[in-house]
Amino acid sequence: MMQSCSDADQHRDRPPNPLADTLAGMTESNNPHIEIIAGNRVRVSATAPRGVTRESANLNRTDLFGPPVEITVFDSLGHVETHITANQASFLSRQYLFEFIGDVDVHTGEQRRLRTEQLTWDEIGSRFTSNGFVIITTPEDSITGYGLVGDQDLTQYRLNRVTGQFRIND
Repeated sequence: MMQSCSDADQHRDRPPNPLADTLAGMTESNNPHIEIIAGNRVRVSATAPRGVTRESANLNRTDLFGPPVEITVFDSLGHVETHITANQASFLSRQYLFEFIGDVDVHTGEQRRLRTEQLTWDEIGSRFTSNGFVIITTPEDSITGYGLVGDQDLTQYRLNRVTGQFRIND
């Protein structure tokens, strides 16, 4: 990113710019690595080829651009709990939300897999949501539908317009 300084007198007679007044800063990075630490351990690790962070009084957002964007979530013992890849992701740090777009692929420690084009992950609530089409596969079955709301390990979830192949235990 290129930055420059200028003489303050140059800007004195210019009308105020509302956007400039609200934007506190923007940073662009190549190969960013972001870690979210809970207590004394890494809870979330994120990497991407490129990232842009925007900060202001109303916004603190980091956009990660790939492919691939990779997010790894660790459990309390430091083991991989969930691994997510996507073409693009946004982290809204004040809300603890990740938004994933394009070729979203989620793998859980429970050998469950979720594929979709759009997914939101609430890091605090450990919940996934998606308004679009999703495919969930496990070692036993495969199910598709729309409108996912579910927990992070994909053991409990709700879908609309469900189709797929699944086993019903007698």
